[in-house]
Order: sequence, then C-alpha cells, then structure tokens
Amino acid sequence: MDIYKQYFFLGSSTIILTFIFTYLIQALIYYKIADKAGLDNKWIAFIPILQFVIFFHVIDRSALYILFGLISFIPIVGPLVLFVLRIYWKVMFYRTFGLDNLLIILAVVIPFVDFIVELYIAFSDSVQYQDTNRFQVYK
Repeated sequence: MDIYKQYFFLGSSTIILTFIFTYLIQALIYYKIADKAGLDNKWIAFIPILQFVIFFHVIDRSALYILFGLISFIPIVGPLVLFVLRIYWKVMFYRTFGLDNLLIILAVVIPFVDFIVELYIAFSDSVQYQDTNRFQVYK
C-alpha cells in the first residue's frame, strides 16, 4: 500500500506541475499579445478568467462577452453556439494580426496549432497588430 501512495503522489504532482507550467506559458503569451496591441493593464493576463478580457479587447469587443460562457449550460444548443462563436472570435483575433487564411484555418481546426500560432504572434517581430480598438493606450 505504501508504494501505491508513492506512485500516486508522483503522478498527481507531475500533472499539477505540467498544468502550472502550461498556464504560465499561456499567461505570458497573452501578456505579450496585450503589449503588441497596446492595451493597458497587461497584468490581467496572469489572472485565470480575466485572460479572456485581453482576448476580447484585442478584437475590440467588451469584456462582458465572457458571459457567453454561460450559454454552455443550455443543453445541446448551448455548446454548439459556443463552438461557433469560438471559431468566429478566433478568426477575428488572427485577422487583427494579419495572418494568412490557411494558417487561420489550421489554427482554428487543430487545437495544438492554435497554441503554436499564439506563440508565434506573441514572440515574433514580423507579426504586428494591424487594427485599432477602443481599449488601446496611446503613448
């Protein structure tokens, strides 16, 4: 029984550390994207639910769009509507950075590619924010 506890602890701690590492990378990505978009309060990229505020501000939408997540509680129709909205919002997000249509399609269809494209947007000097929004801070 003692060896079971040891392996269970090692397995669960590895999962937790992987989750924390992935979350920190995602938060850093949103921080850099907010910086490129000229948004104020970039620090909210490190707060779990508020990360989506940066996403919606980049596509010039209100942060209240986060409440669309409540649609998922409506049986059958809710998750379908949220899925379609997610695709629409992601396409708008990628277009604000001037990405190629093929890359946008791949990023929307394949989740891991989505993560890589966001890394590319955040850390590449060749990708610039090509839109304006009402949430920008002009220096």
